[in-house]
Amino acid sequence: MDTEDQQLEELKKWWKENGSSIITGVVLGLAILFGARAWFAWQERTAQQASTIYTVMMKDMQAGDVKAASDNAGVLIADFSSTPYATLAAMLLAKFRIEDNELDAARTQLQWALDNGSDELRDTARVRLARLLISLEDYDTALGLLDEAEASVVQGGVISELRGDIHSLRGESRQAVDAYQEALLLMNLEYPGRHLVQLKFDNAVVLVAPSMDDSQ
Repeated sequence: MDTEDQQLEELKKWWKENGSSIITGVVLGLAILFGARAWFAWQERTAQQASTIYTVMMKDMQAGDVKAASDNAGVLIADFSSTPYATLAAMLLAKFRIEDNELDAARTQLQWALDNGSDELRDTARVRLARLLISLEDYDTALGLLDEAEASVVQGGVISELRGDIHSLRGESRQAVDAYQEALLLMNLEYPGRHLVQLKFDNAVVLVAPSMDDSQ
């Protein structure tokens, strides 16, 4: 009995010393568990809401209602910026701005998409922004933007093509040849724009040929 009484006293003493921390740990664990469930539930609801707005936005665009589509795109960017739908909305707004010749506004939207999008969507935004910068004759910024791009099987050939376009517009035919050649190597044979890149490459080679003869 004495041994049992001693064990009981030791258990009481241990619980007195450690019980509060155990209870705190259990409470924190439950809070984290239910907090995580609430967080995931909130994320799911947010994604569903964004998806619904995006679907409406695309229907508006297909119906030719640019204002309604733009309004919904604005909602996605303002209230659902953490979702990929916001990035797609920003690129759609950029398209509308380009059509209205509001190129600075389009540049702002594409820059937002580049800064906030996922890796795959950022690649698309980067290419579109580079094309816009080329049309604005801001070649240095466009080239710097392309140089920041990581190697991508999907966009690598297009990025090299745009580098070639910049060099070609600058009259840098040798660099253009190298860039177009790289683009052709990266592009799949079935790529829709490959034939145009081949024509650009051939044209750049013709322009380089006289300078090569002069150097000999």
